[in-house]
Amino acid sequence: MRHALVVMSSNRELEKQTKTTLQSLANLGAMVLMETGSADVAFARCRALSWACEKLREHPDRDVVLMLDDDMEVPAETALALTDKARELGRACSAVYATLTAKVAASRWQGHPGLWLVGLGCIAIPRALLLELEQRSELFELDDRSYRAFTWSGPENGAWVAEDFRLSINLGGVHLCPFPVGHIKKGALWPDDETIERLAGASE
Repeated sequence: MRHALVVMSSNRELEKQTKTTLQSLANLGAMVLMETGSADVAFARCRALSWACEKLREHPDRDVVLMLDDDMEVPAETALALTDKARELGRACSAVYATLTAKVAASRWQGHPGLWLVGLGCIAIPRALLLELEQRSELFELDDRSYRAFTWSGPENGAWVAEDFRLSINLGGVHLCPFPVGHIKKGALWPDDETIERLAGASE
């Protein structure tokens, strides 16, 4: 993880498992960037990614950004595998996690075979891809600071597009890796083995 920048947004106390995740990644050499204090999720992601781009320019050895939500439990070996896959493909790659209402926090991107729109709990974005997206994202200012609109929520073609799926689209779609991670909701939620096996078979 010594070439990774880990980015997290939060406006609350981190879960114990998430703190452990961050510490283990830092111990492996990851640089950790925390964005705090905003209840607006879309803005928080825009600000965090704007800061991440600044850090990438300051540290040219960092070649992948690993975005984590503040309620995730990610084994170090999974983070390593995910960032390696993003480097290999030159594409954003997501691990698999469950929610209270879905076995996979993702949806196939219609009309784009093999690509997904994902929740942003654990997604690795190659440096070049994020910096390219920065350049084509609208500039805006808040409190005398400039940021880029990497994502937003809003209607499109008669449907609502949430900020996580919008970022997935703006990144050109996401490769969903069959790597399970925990989603902490009064206990960590994990995708079941059957789901991971089906995803692994589909990606071969």
